[in-house]
Amino acid sequence: HWTSPELQDRVRAFNSRDTGGDSGGEETTQPGFSRPRPLTPKRGTVGMYRVVTSGGGLAVDLGFTSYVDLRLGTKLREGSLVRLGSDGEFVAANDAAKSDLYTYRAAVLRVVDGDTLWMKIYLEPGRWVKEKLRLRGLDCPEIGTPAGKAAKRLVDGLVAQAHGAIITTSKPDKWDRYLSDVFLVQASGDDLFLNNHLLTQGHARRMDEYALTDWDADLSK
Repeated sequence: HWTSPELQDRVRAFNSRDTGGDSGGEETTQPGFSRPRPLTPKRGTVGMYRVVTSGGGLAVDLGFTSYVDLRLGTKLREGSLVRLGSDGEFVAANDAAKSDLYTYRAAVLRVVDGDTLWMKIYLEPGRWVKEKLRLRGLDCPEIGTPAGKAAKRLVDGLVAQAHGAIITTSKPDKWDRYLSDVFLVQASGDDLFLNNHLLTQGHARRMDEYALTDWDADLSK
């Protein structure tokens, strides 16, 4: 009585089964979710922005459709990469690259499920937005399943121990949720790349390992 996606999950699990013996603790691989290839993290630099033409003049794109108008006579040009200077004015960041953009300090407000988070995102000092982010490149089991609940418990525990977060965002998915690489700051000062941790612990699978039509989003989340 399995559906086609359920049968595909079980075939993948069988073909990728780990017979290496003791895992050293609680089993982490959920049924139907093998240990896939890790993602290459996308992490930029906090505080880097780009100058754009918006509203009839030049503005700094802070991300999440938020902008700051530049004063008339600025020497900055459209496409320039900038950062905030010590005087609170935007200055050219000549050593920056496009890969540095859209990276922010953040705080997790609520874990929706293993791969979806409500976050408070600091665009610049004194300015923040509340956004629901989807972790880039992976899919966790639905929250109504035991495996989905296990993935959420893992993320809840990691967030509770974290000392903040750094995120780098990508374009929204087809449900208009921003995709994100999330790095949880540990007590040691090191970062935990949450996306890959879910993959390596067997609580998610990569989005490119199956057709998008296999994934039915829970739009009520």
